[in-house]
Amino acid sequence: MEIIDILEKLVSFNTIEDKENKEIIHWIESFLKEYGFKCKKIYNSNRKKCCMIAQIGKNPIIAFSGHLDTVNATEDWKRDPFSLSIEENRIYGLGVCDMKGGIASFLKACSSINKEKLKNGLKLYLTYDEEIGFEGIKLLLEKNTEFPKYLILAEPTDLKPVFATKGCMEMKVTFYGKSSHSSTPNQGKNAIIEAYKFIGELLEFSEKIKKEENLLFSIPYTTINIGRIKGGDAINKVPDRCYIEFDARTVYEKHNKLVEENIKKILKKYDAKLHVGINIPANINHDNEMIDKVKEFTETQSESKNYVTEASFIPSSETIILGVGPDTSHQSDEYIEKEKLEKLVEIYENIIESYCM
Repeated sequence: MEIIDILEKLVSFNTIEDKENKEIIHWIESFLKEYGFKCKKIYNSNRKKCCMIAQIGKNPIIAFSGHLDTVNATEDWKRDPFSLSIEENRIYGLGVCDMKGGIASFLKACSSINKEKLKNGLKLYLTYDEEIGFEGIKLLLEKNTEFPKYLILAEPTDLKPVFATKGCMEMKVTFYGKSSHSSTPNQGKNAIIEAYKFIGELLEFSEKIKKEENLLFSIPYTTINIGRIKGGDAINKVPDRCYIEFDARTVYEKHNKLVEENIKKILKKYDAKLHVGINIPANINHDNEMIDKVKEFTETQSESKNYVTEASFIPSSETIILGVGPDTSHQSDEYIEKEKLEKLVEIYENIIESYCM
C-alpha cells in the first residue's frame, strides 16, 4: 500500500475518544501480519479498549510508538473529518497531524523491512486515550511492558527531532471551612479565603523555583499554573469547601519532589487535603550518538519542547519525538504537507536500517 492509502484508511476510523479503537487496531494488526510482525493486544479492565504491541525479529533495540485517539472535530470543520482531502500539497483529515500521519509513516516504513536481513528486532506500540488521560500508556506500564533501548515517538514535530520535554505534575487541593450565614461570617470559616491565602504562598514559591533554570528549554524554568478554582454554593452563605487545581511543568527531575515537598509544607497551616495525579519528570535524551544520527537523517537541528508526551512515562528508553508537519494539532481542517509525509517515511526507513540491519 502507498503511504496515502494507509493514512486514508487510518483517518476513516472514528477514534474520537477511542470510539472505534478495536476496529482500527484490528486493521493495523492485519496490515502488520502481512509483513511478518507478531502482534499482541493489551485490553483495559472492561475490554472496551486495547493497546497493541507488534514485533519483528529478535532482541528489539528500537521501537516506534503512537496513539490512535484524536480530539473532537469542531463545527468549524469545512471538510469531512473522516475522509482524506488532498489539495495541492496539503492533506486534510482529522488526526492526519496528531498523530495518524506519523503512525501511517512508520507502518509504511515497516512494510519495506527485509526480515532476513534483520540483525536487531523492532517493536511498535499503539496506544489509546492520550488526548484525555494517558490511560493507554499507563496500561502498558501496569502490565510491566518492556521497552527497547531506543524509542521514536511519532508526534508531530515538523520533521524536527525533539530530544527533551518537560515533566508534569497535576495537583488538586481541597480546603475545608465552616458554613454560616453571610450576615454572621464571624461564626464561620470561609474556605475560598483559605484557598486565596494558599494561592498567594504558592505563587511566591513559584517565583523562587524559577531561579533554577534549565537552558535546554525555551521557557527555561519550572512553571506553576492555577487552572481551576471552585467553591461555595450560595452568595449568602459562608462556603465550607473550596478546591483549586493546578499543574507544574518541571525542567529537572528533582523539581517534582521539590514542588510536592514545598506544597505539603505550606499546607500544614491549612485545613486542606492534597491530591497528586500525574507526576512525571522531565524526559531528556542523553544519548548524543542517537541525537546526532537522527539529526543527520532529518538534516535539521534538534529541539526541546515545553509539553508532555507519552514518552515522559517511559524513563527506561532514550526517546526522540519525530513526526509530520506542519503542526496543526487540534485545529479545524487539520492538515499536513504531502511532501513532509513522504519525507518522514524515508527518515523512518533510514532509522530502521541504521539500528536493525
